[in-house]
Amino acid sequence: MLNSKQKKCIEMLVFGNQTQRQIAASLHVTEATICNWKKNAEFMTEYTSALKNSMREVAAKAFCVEKSLLKARSESVRLMAAKDILDRAGFKPEDNINLNGEAVVLVNDLRE
Repeated sequence: MLNSKQKKCIEMLVFGNQTQRQIAASLHVTEATICNWKKNAEFMTEYTSALKNSMREVAAKAFCVEKSLLKARSESVRLMAAKDILDRAGFKPEDNINLNGEAVVLVNDLRE
């Protein structure tokens, strides 16, 4: 079971904008203590869970931003937003297409 300082550390790591050194000072522990906590399986499980929950919360906002880019003035911005949305939805183009028995390789020159 994690103690209150470990729980607070996880909260600060995930939701704060402080360095590990600053977090250690706030919690009145050493940086080495935080490093040791990070080697603990239970600590890392809780940290990973908190991080995933945080990502879920912002994922919808990020999608709305990308969706709004579909209306951007720049054609290349619109294209990249559309491509990224389609890629993430699983609509990736095939690497090879067979036309009349001959393989044609598609080159994606839009990636940066």
